[in-house]
This record gives sequence, structure tokens and C-alpha cells, in this order.
Amino acid sequence: MIKGLYNAAAGMIPRESQLEVVSNNLANANTTGFKADRRYFRTVLNSRLLHGGENGGPVKLPEEMYYIGTDQSEGSLEKTGNPLDVSISGKGFFAIETDDGEGYTRNGNFRLNDNNELITSEGFRVLGEKGIITIEGHDVVVNNQGEIEVDGNTVDKLKMVDFQNPYKLRRNGYGLFVPETKEQPQQAGNFNIMQGYIEKSNVNVISEMVLMIELNHVYEALQKAISANDDTLRMAVNEIASVR
Repeated sequence: MIKGLYNAAAGMIPRESQLEVVSNNLANANTTGFKADRRYFRTVLNSRLLHGGENGGPVKLPEEMYYIGTDQSEGSLEKTGNPLDVSISGKGFFAIETDDGEGYTRNGNFRLNDNNELITSEGFRVLGEKGIITIEGHDVVVNNQGEIEVDGNTVDKLKMVDFQNPYKLRRNGYGLFVPETKEQPQQAGNFNIMQGYIEKSNVNVISEMVLMIELNHVYEALQKAISANDDTLRMAVNEIASVR
């Protein structure tokens, strides 16, 4: 009976963690350039899963028991007609300047700040091969290799990078990705830039909803298993006590 309680509890904890990831994916289903996360578990049943959190708080899974991988597959493209909106067809990321160094994204929903610098929707400056991209003019053309022409003059080229293991990139909290390890970005090569388009989220809402329902059903079944084991254990203890 005690083993049954442990097994059920050890099954509930990782599914609760998975539900958090699925919920975040669904919440960002309409976020431009968002990439869905997947949580993978190395250990399913381990006594450490059953230890209570500090001061009676919730259990936290040790990091060595799981890892979060990001699905870097392309999302569908949406035409906006905005000349500052660009999307990537193929591999690669835009390089973005932040206070903590470079970050990377496939969200090409760009605009200009008061200094005519090309920035992201969060306000971070977009990097070109020459540095910060400044656009002063009216007719902006971005070709399929990321070269930017303003009123017929080439001003810069988008800095496009790629990684050997892009699924290992982690989010930095600003809607950008950064390397999880010391892996250095390399120049992207297999891509085409499309002006006037943005890449939508790659979250499949139907698949995520189905997964959420499945996880909830399993979680509820495990809750019932704990309740049944608890009732059986209570009855056994009471009967033994009455015999004495």
C-alpha cells in the first residue's frame, strides 16, 4: 500500500510539471516567432520526487531529472506588408543587442525608435554586420540575403547566425534565446529573408489541448489511486487497532 502511494505520487509530480509547459505554450500560441517547449524526464520514479519542499512548500524537481528542449521548427508565415517586418525561411536567427550581450530570435516584427534605429517590439536594437542598424529614408528594401537598401543605397546587412544545436538554446526572459552552453554562434548560411512577412508561433493548439487533456486525465487517475490507497491504509490501521 505504501509503495502504491509512492508510485502514484511519483507519477503526479512530473505531469504537473509538464502541464506548466503546455500551459505556457498555449498562452503564447499567438505570439510572433514563439517556439514551443517540450519537457523531457530522465527519471520517472525516484524517492527524491517524494520529499516535501522547504518549509512544507511544493516539491521542486531536481534539474538533473529533466531538461526542457525547444521545438525550433518553422512557424507559418503571415503577410503584413510592413517593410520593416522580415521573416526567415530556413535556418538561422536574427542577432539582437541586449544589456547582457547578444540574444537571438526569429521574431522579425521590427520597427524604428526615435533615433531611427531598427529595434524589436521589446525595444532591443537589431544588429547588422556593421553593428547597430540605422535607417534614414523612406524606401526600405530587404533582399533575400538580408541586405538592407534605403532609397537605393545599401546601408547594412542583417546579422544572421545559427547554432549546431539550436534546440539547446534557452530563453533569457526578453523573448530572446541565448546559448545554454559556451557554444558560439556561427554565420547562418541556409536561409532566405522575406520582407513584409512575420513568422507566427509554431504551437499546434489542437495538439497542445489534446496533450493537456491527457495529462489532466492521468493526473486525476493518480489522485484517485492515492485516495484509494489512503482509504485502504486507514481501514487496515483501524482494524488492527480494534483487534488489539
